[in-house]
Amino acid sequence: MARKTSGTETRQRKAVLQARFTFAEATAIRINADRAGMSVGAYLRAAVLETEPPRATRRPTVNHKAVARLLGELGRVAEAFRQAADAADQRECHALIDAATRDLSELRTVCFEALGREP
Repeated sequence: MARKTSGTETRQRKAVLQARFTFAEATAIRINADRAGMSVGAYLRAAVLETEPPRATRRPTVNHKAVARLLGELGRVAEAFRQAADAADQRECHALIDAATRDLSELRTVCFEALGREP
């Protein structure tokens, strides 16, 4: 059975160049590429050739992924607080749950701002 090649292997970029880096250099390149929201290959091409990377190469940074995951977790925690508030009978518990819910709402707003979106 013939092995299917990936889409990028069947396109225009057929030449493969290699370079050796120290572990520290490789880590710095990966971090910078991630901060730029690009693959390492796209980052190196843009840096070496002094060109703007194509828009299609951009991807969410690790920070954006982490913030998106955090938003999901905040929603689950907020739902747990709502369920606890429904089950609680004491006023003191309600006050604490309301305060925690307000804090979660503020965290949610900050997360959306970090993603460049409206809450």
